[in-house]
Amino acid sequence: MSEPSVPAVDSPEEEPRRSRSTAIAAVACVLLALPFLVLGPYLLDVKARLELRCEPGGPCTLSRAGWLTGEQVARFTLEEIQGVTVERSRSARRNSVPIFRPELLTAQGKFPLFHQWATEEAEATRVAEQVQRYLAAPREAPLEVVRDDRRASLRVGGAFSGAGLLLLAFSAWLAVRTRAHRRAERAASA
Repeated sequence: MSEPSVPAVDSPEEEPRRSRSTAIAAVACVLLALPFLVLGPYLLDVKARLELRCEPGGPCTLSRAGWLTGEQVARFTLEEIQGVTVERSRSARRNSVPIFRPELLTAQGKFPLFHQWATEEAEATRVAEQVQRYLAAPREAPLEVVRDDRRASLRVGGAFSGAGLLLLAFSAWLAVRTRAHRRAERAASA
């Protein structure tokens, strides 16, 4: 039995070119990295840190921040604040446990004081009581309520950004390999 023969290559133009293949792979990796590099910072900047700060006697400022930027949501005078409640809901999970979130009631509407719902009612109630104590005696001391739920966005946004950077590094390595293959091809044809 004879082994199958490889077809003879008639000209150097018909040879498979490694430089072309690695260049295509480098471009493909850059294109694959783009969605990761766009979504990574977007996910890092989810505004999950909420801060309510009130000066003695008012006014109160509600702001939110992500890992990259922050913004002021609203500013209230003491007359605009009507109270605080603890919102109760059911989670979307299979066992349907109750979840809780304190909300500031104002003349402008309801404003949640947590980005993510809490599974412990005591956690939400503690914040509501802190705001109620301030509203009972607003001239005595300032109020500062901070809730930071940015950890999840750091994990997901960081993973997306890291994957995008790794793909860019791999495409740069492929670009260097493309140049080396082109040099070898030129040397072989000369």
